[in-house]
Amino acid sequence: MKIVSEKESLLKGIQVIQAAVTSRTGTMPALQNFLIETEKDGVKIISTDLEIAIKHFINTDVKTPGSVTLPMKKFNEIVQNFDDDTVSIFADENAKVIVNSGKAKVKIAGMPKTDYPLIPEINDKDCFELNAHELAEMIEKTVFSVSNEEERQFLNGLLWEKNKDVLSIVATDGRRLALYRKNKIGAKKDFRVIIPAKIMNELAKFLKTNAKDKKETVKIDLSANQAGFIFGKTVFISKFIEGNFPDYERIIPKDFKVGVEIDSQKLLSATKRAAVCSNERNASVKYTFKKGMVIISSSSQSMDFEDEFEIDYSGEDFQVNYNPKFILDILKNLSGKKAVFSFSDPGKPSLVKDSDNSELTYVVMPLRQ
Repeated sequence: MKIVSEKESLLKGIQVIQAAVTSRTGTMPALQNFLIETEKDGVKIISTDLEIAIKHFINTDVKTPGSVTLPMKKFNEIVQNFDDDTVSIFADENAKVIVNSGKAKVKIAGMPKTDYPLIPEINDKDCFELNAHELAEMIEKTVFSVSNEEERQFLNGLLWEKNKDVLSIVATDGRRLALYRKNKIGAKKDFRVIIPAKIMNELAKFLKTNAKDKKETVKIDLSANQAGFIFGKTVFISKFIEGNFPDYERIIPKDFKVGVEIDSQKLLSATKRAAVCSNERNASVKYTFKKGMVIISSSSQSMDFEDEFEIDYSGEDFQVNYNPKFILDILKNLSGKKAVFSFSDPGKPSLVKDSDNSELTYVVMPLRQ
């Protein structure tokens, strides 16, 4: 194999696929490599950690067709440090690789394609499509609520559920929940699957950077035991997470005693200040609602904090405590000017909505007072 590529295109391509290359030692040596394989008018680069896989196409000058796998970390560092704008890669039949740029030459021991795991194909026939910008937003505004606990891996991903014509994307770690609903999607069949947060984060990041046209779409295949997402010539693939996702509808509170709209930016700023002054290990911020105002307070061994500002509230005095990180995560993801809070009891789940986005719902558990 021999190819000639622009340095910038090569580095951008590696950036797209590097998340699927394992950094863990003791695994298959090939999993620390990525596969580069020639196609018409360019090369396909592929990475996988056996749970997720990413394929990306780069326009290059193909001199001789072929394939080889290369160590991701070292190859990336080598290309980054070349001064010339053009990089040529030559691999012989024994997977010995020479990388040239300008007068610089680096020899690398690669591995043959036959040593690399087989990457499953996507079934184009069963795909449905979603707007790329809308999908990126749905992921971005929910994925922060997933759990990192190894004991309950079914909470380590986003639930994708289609019921009739409604798609729900849901994330929860047991203490908070994020739900984004989209009506009238084109999928023919109903489904309920859990997709790992890792591939969701990478997909959203890629779409935000590369979806230039507001009308561009992503092809989605949710079949057998895997999810596939196709945008242009880039493909994201992931196994589903096994397990029973909680009945999230039961978690969402329905009856409320107190409701209030609060300026999102004012509350965000005040909560940031309160979080700094709270106990680092067991962070807690208190929100006290009085007629016409909200008081935000926190304390630790060395600091006490209190702030207040006016709001349109005429109900009875009401007090609730939250982990400030949960509130900050929600407020950062609201696009509207107002955060709409609904409470039933200081010890029961609270509902938070976006004044400008009825499709987005957050639920957060208060802390004990």
